[in-house]
Amino acid sequence: MNIKTFVRLYQDFLQESEQKGWKVEVLIEEFGNYLASIKNNEGIEVQFFIELDLENSEKLNDTTKQGNLNYGVIRQKGEGDLFAKEVLEAFHQYWAKHSLKQKNFIIYKR
Repeated sequence: MNIKTFVRLYQDFLQESEQKGWKVEVLIEEFGNYLASIKNNEGIEVQFFIELDLENSEKLNDTTKQGNLNYGVIRQKGEGDLFAKEVLEAFHQYWAKHSLKQKNFIIYKR
């Protein structure tokens, strides 16, 4: 899966989250780093991120590299735990439903 495809899935997931009634605010949106604030109806907020590990990438050929993709949820310990788990589970379900293959690496071209 390339970075553009994964970012599209991430952005579509955020839109679907808004349809669930969650408030979504994109905080960072740049190549390799994406961060969004997601708040549920009770006002509990988590930050959902994806980041491409450019420092530990492997060169496949002159124009293509392979790198690890990290994603997760940053939350306040305690009350944010359940909502963070709900966001991750919702993302995993969305990803499984909309991607052809689940892989923990991304191939990108520079």
